[in-house]
Amino acid sequence: KKYKAYLAALQEHQRLSSPDDWSGSRPPARDIVEVFFSRSMFYSHYRKFFAGISHYPMMYTWLEQEGKGPLTNLEVWGVNLTSSSYKFSHLEAWIANGETLIVDINVNKEDKKGKDKGKGKGKGKGKDEEGPKKRAHKKNMIMRVPVIIWIIIMLSTLPSIAAKSPQAGFPDVKFSVFSEFVATHFSSKVSLATVLLVLFSMLDNPDLLTLHFRQKHPICDGENKIQISGWIKALVRGLQNKLGNRTRQLFKKSEFHHPNHADHVTPLAMKIDLLAELLKLTPYNDEGEFQGRLQLVSYDAIQSVQTICPASYICEDMNCEPRALLQDTRIRDIPLVTLIKGSKIHEKVSVLTGKCPKYNGHLSRVYLNSAPYLKVGQSTWVDREFSNAVLNGMYSFHASASAYTEFWNNSYGNITSKNPVQLTRRHVWQAFVQESIRTVAAESEIHLELRDNISINDVTSQAFDILGNSGKIGSAKDHTCSECTQDYRIASENAMDIDYALVNMVVLDGIVMGPTHCAYDDCTSDLNNSRGGSFCSYHENLYGVYCHVRGCQNRVTNQTKACEQHQKEWSKYTQHHSRQHLAGVRRMLQRPGTSMPWETGTKNIQPHDEDSTEYERKNYFGPGRFYCVETVCAPCGVVIAWAKFAKSESPTNILQFLKAVYPTEESRPNYICIDKACLVLRTSVANGSWDMWKKTSRFIVDSYHYINHRTTDGLCRKYCNPAPLDGSAPNLVVIAYDDSGQPYYKRAYNTQACEQLNAWLGGFESILKRMTPGNFSWFLHVMLFYHTKYVLQKQKQKGKAKADLESDDNGEM
Repeated sequence: KKYKAYLAALQEHQRLSSPDDWSGSRPPARDIVEVFFSRSMFYSHYRKFFAGISHYPMMYTWLEQEGKGPLTNLEVWGVNLTSSSYKFSHLEAWIANGETLIVDINVNKEDKKGKDKGKGKGKGKGKDEEGPKKRAHKKNMIMRVPVIIWIIIMLSTLPSIAAKSPQAGFPDVKFSVFSEFVATHFSSKVSLATVLLVLFSMLDNPDLLTLHFRQKHPICDGENKIQISGWIKALVRGLQNKLGNRTRQLFKKSEFHHPNHADHVTPLAMKIDLLAELLKLTPYNDEGEFQGRLQLVSYDAIQSVQTICPASYICEDMNCEPRALLQDTRIRDIPLVTLIKGSKIHEKVSVLTGKCPKYNGHLSRVYLNSAPYLKVGQSTWVDREFSNAVLNGMYSFHASASAYTEFWNNSYGNITSKNPVQLTRRHVWQAFVQESIRTVAAESEIHLELRDNISINDVTSQAFDILGNSGKIGSAKDHTCSECTQDYRIASENAMDIDYALVNMVVLDGIVMGPTHCAYDDCTSDLNNSRGGSFCSYHENLYGVYCHVRGCQNRVTNQTKACEQHQKEWSKYTQHHSRQHLAGVRRMLQRPGTSMPWETGTKNIQPHDEDSTEYERKNYFGPGRFYCVETVCAPCGVVIAWAKFAKSESPTNILQFLKAVYPTEESRPNYICIDKACLVLRTSVANGSWDMWKKTSRFIVDSYHYINHRTTDGLCRKYCNPAPLDGSAPNLVVIAYDDSGQPYYKRAYNTQACEQLNAWLGGFESILKRMTPGNFSWFLHVMLFYHTKYVLQKQKQKGKAKADLESDDNGEM
């Protein structure tokens, strides 16, 4: 084709001989060669063989017919190969052997080796020395070729056949034929599972079968026909490993003499080979002609029919009898939806509704923990594998719903050739909310029941009110481990020998982030409008029509939040809070507690050992924002509880938070570690709450921040020291030994647990700061719930590994 296209282009070049036919100078004829070939390849192969091909009429006719004429490959060449397999070396041998390849398919090896050696040397040298010039010359020449020649080239190189589908159809064989093969070659007691395992193992390995059947059809000199190749034997060994003792089901009783698997590889391989021929899982036709490599088989023809129906088979209402459920949807009203199971997409799935014939109670939405499918859109359902992957993906990768949506669409949504399925952010967020509700509810052994037809924002808000337990993590209740609970150590050697309770510690810290709330003084209610609003519903009704500058009673002008007198302040605010402004870019890039190189001045980050200062707002143009999220966790990393602080991380807020988490003396920890412990201690003494805490607990500063506290603060140095070496707190400092046996002092607890937690939690800051308060609280609670769940799981695995190691050591002794 390329040579014919070259001749057509050359003929057109000769026809356009007038200077008026060219926009520039007429290119020489030799430049046309390099449009199609390299110059060396053209003169050494194409011109050498095709220039005189008309002297061989049979070969000329075969080339012209392009595989569609009466002449077969065997008639012309003497050896049957596919048309695309013949090379110039075959043509050269065909001419040398008297218009046949029967004598020798390949060119004499010594001559070929010599030619290749000399050709490679000269070609490599020319490529090194003249390659850049030739490429530049070729590029310039291509630019000069007129449009009409490009059209000829394109038309002459159009493909004559359509590309093959990447997947082949399911084997079209009659069941009676397949059944007869099974009855003839396998045991009469063979199970359906065993037969299907053999069948699908063959269908899923088309490349291996192609390699096997290629060895059964030798075409080159020196190749031998191998009936049972190493490829098919490898597949058989895999089947034996999978089947185990069930391998005997693939043999007749008279064929299975010895339980040794190695003795049955070849006989079983022969059966698999016959079955592949029967199912036409071979790249060769009945005449032995190669039809192309096998493709992966599509299972669309046997794809099962999916339905979505109630998981319960009886009425489970406590006020009703356990009656059978009736199918309640009329045929014309049965919705056909898209169901995603894992990463597999099923179209036109029927959703069937069940109804108890005697139940007349009210209808509500119950989030059953055992529900196998979840509705995430008007016509989109997912299974629990998909929703669990959403939740795990968000947790593990700090991913937002939008990020996970893009990942799934790029990975799975576009792979369906007929109708690509594209999820939206709302679908993924629905999957996250519904899966997380069921996961948290299952921990409390309840089913969440809400009013039907409420918005997704109301769902998250009510879910947190019912399941959030005011920020307490249920799985962390009464948690103890070697990292956060230790034996009591007495300060004096002469103390009485009595049993003491265990000593434990919790760590507190805050991370500066939080959702928006009403801008009015001392109001933390949800915004009436989360997109641009400043007030809650109550204060919007009172002050929404008035200027939002503090103390101004004038009415606002259209489309602004300020009166005519304060338009300058409003313009300044809108400019500084736009995404295009540098301040907006700063907010988008900034992480909690970090400063950008271009930022100047001080930020409103409160010191650890000083009282916090509250600033009065000058206007209400923008909403208020919670100052920080305060967390309580054990030294091992288990999260115990969390809360939002509205204005500051003040000692008063901290003491109130601790009182809510530990309401009784029995529940309070022995040590409470916080970066501003000395300030909390002072406040506790001043407001009288120390009388409650001093019976059970002691406030200490964490080791990282203790070095920044004032050395002149005697109260901090005496009562809040995290590691006193004078023996006054033997439960905070222990003696450990290094590898050489030398003793050294070591802190008994990890006082940086909350700092480590906040470093991980900061990865969600860019997601959380754009959420409504309801979504913020639920999302954060779920992430901390999962974090605690995985920490406990790792502790369990670590304990099991330690126990196994100790048991091995005891066994060796």
